[in-house]
Amino acid sequence: MTRFLAAWCAAALAGWLAVPQRAQAQSVEAVLARMDQAAPAFRGMTADVEMKTYTAILSDTTTERGTLKLQRLKGGQVRAIMDFSGQQDARVIGFLGTIVRIYYPNLKAYQDYEVGKNADVLNQFLLLGFGSSGRDLSRGYDITMDGAEPVGGRATTRLLLVPKDAKVKEHLAKIEIWVPNDAAYPLQQQFFEPSGNYRLVIYTNIKMNPPMHGGLELKLPAGVKKQG
Repeated sequence: MTRFLAAWCAAALAGWLAVPQRAQAQSVEAVLARMDQAAPAFRGMTADVEMKTYTAILSDTTTERGTLKLQRLKGGQVRAIMDFSGQQDARVIGFLGTIVRIYYPNLKAYQDYEVGKNADVLNQFLLLGFGSSGRDLSRGYDITMDGAEPVGGRATTRLLLVPKDAKVKEHLAKIEIWVPNDAAYPLQQQFFEPSGNYRLVIYTNIKMNPPMHGGLELKLPAGVKKQG
């Protein structure tokens, strides 16, 4: 009987171990501490991007796929290029210091938007989870742990960020980020507007601190005209 019970317990344990166990969420403090440790070494990243935009009034979701290059220069300035040129409504968006440039390849045209004193706020959003420290996030957001969830086959902790600034809240109700339990950057970000609109951004093929020579630029072909 003793041998039977021992064999039965061993078989039951083996079966239990064979069943995938639900990943445990990490504490907010643990995730933010990991970001604090990684932030000083951050210089830039590249990734493939899938962006899903939901418009509440139309109950419509659009999906775009492209690439992202993000770079933090000496002095803290952030530059980024989001390239959706392979889409039907092709566009390339350049975040270039105090200017946001949108290039429309099919129209052979571009637009420039001066962000001026809002450049620092824009930099915070670009760095949200990529190169931002836990202390930076805590200064701008009330942060809570919102559970564990696998993303792309990796165990992640989902954090809920609510802006502390009332003016920011007028445009952005909350943000969710999914941070792997073994890394300091998000695999997903979701931005929720008070209107019910939201944007979900999924990152794959992420490369941290790849070689980048000089500052990122959005180079325009000859013959492209400026609009507006």
